[in-house]
Amino acid sequence: ARINDIADTAVSWLMAMAFAALIGVVALQVLARNVFSMPVIWTLDVAQLLFSWCIFLGAGVAFRRGAHYIVDLWPAHGPLSYIPVVVSFVASVTVVWVLIWNGIDMAEIMSRRTSQTLDISMGWYFTPIPICGVLIGMALLEQVQTLLAQGRET
Repeated sequence: ARINDIADTAVSWLMAMAFAALIGVVALQVLARNVFSMPVIWTLDVAQLLFSWCIFLGAGVAFRRGAHYIVDLWPAHGPLSYIPVVVSFVASVTVVWVLIWNGIDMAEIMSRRTSQTLDISMGWYFTPIPICGVLIGMALLEQVQTLLAQGRET
């Protein structure tokens, strides 16, 4: 849990900085285009890059905090209350696997291309996908550890 706390704090700070930069870049784009009638072309690529990082890192943090997706259709207590926990865990592990393995493949494939305006690898746009998978995977391990500890207490 301690490593997840550290990761959560670090990623939250990184997201805050990326989001502030995103707001600044979009404001610059709007100001340059509408006030000075001079579009700044690179701002679109920077905004897309920052947006990608904010979305995927945010999903990882939100999952750990239990704020990503919650569907309450099953009684929280009772003889079959473990069923949604198991189904949720299996679905989450599947999503983690897809994010990590397919995210790595996509980042690798896109790393062969270059952003025209920024002159950086397009892989940077897709790198947050497997990182998101790792963050969710770490949160899942923490959840399993918590469930096992609760099981020993009862």
